[in-house]
Amino acid sequence: MRDPILTILNGGSQTTLQDAGRPGYRHLGIPKSGAADRLSFALSNFLVGNSWDAPALECTLGGLHIRFEKATRIALSGAEMWAQINGQNVETNRALPVNKGDILTLSFARIGCRTYIAIEGGLIGEPFMGSVSTYTPASLGGIEGRAVRSGDKFHCAEMENIGSQSLPTGYAPILSRHIVLRARSVSEWSWLTPEAKRYMYTSPFITTPDTDRMGARLIGDHIGLINKTPLTSSPILPGTLQIPPDGKPILAMIDGHCTGGYARALQVITADQWLLGQIAPGSPISFRRCVVEEASDILRGRNAFYAGIMPGFWF
Repeated sequence: MRDPILTILNGGSQTTLQDAGRPGYRHLGIPKSGAADRLSFALSNFLVGNSWDAPALECTLGGLHIRFEKATRIALSGAEMWAQINGQNVETNRALPVNKGDILTLSFARIGCRTYIAIEGGLIGEPFMGSVSTYTPASLGGIEGRAVRSGDKFHCAEMENIGSQSLPTGYAPILSRHIVLRARSVSEWSWLTPEAKRYMYTSPFITTPDTDRMGARLIGDHIGLINKTPLTSSPILPGTLQIPPDGKPILAMIDGHCTGGYARALQVITADQWLLGQIAPGSPISFRRCVVEEASDILRGRNAFYAGIMPGFWF
């Protein structure tokens, strides 16, 4: 095999290899997975001239140190982390040349949770069901199905590449420390008490420390249920908000379970699900009401907007 393109010196809090995921297998209990923030992942690839879904590294909360073994181009998109190459600050959302021996460091995340590091040509991982995305609960994809660690080496896939590009004005996502998610009421919304229905759209929630790629437990006003009948396990998706008997909602993330046994109150609209990847432990979250027709219009508009620069991209 060719020489590696980079070596991991420190994997940080959690860094994994991700692509656009493996859709179509939820009936087998396998979530789609893939990049938690699909938009930032795609933009990092766009900047270095890759197809939007080329495998890239996803760094959660910082701490990642990389040494490049060859000259190449990279791009960082997503959470605002203190990023440096050889001790010099670098910006996100732009293509950056690196030389053999250069060291990239990402410190703590100041805004957001996950930063994507795309390499010109894309990276190679272990494919499973058509994807190299790392799904750590089942040890699938990536490198042995786990987060990267010191000494791991990655090789460049050398996919078709059209050269580095600049991000047009208005295409860079704007992140906030307080994440607002547009959502619509779903199956068991009617099970909520009148007070809980009001709190859901008016009160902020805070995520607990055990927030990860599978889900986030939310702390805030108590979300009570009128109907406490046990629910047969039913399908859930990334962005489904379940209400357990203790009144502390659970928000499903990109690696979340395919079924759940709690009342389903809200579903984050598809166009906003990329924001789930920027939810860190301790993040304030609010929900804004959205109806089905509005959600469809928003999705069509957002897909068309970004597909204009990234052919084939969809949220």
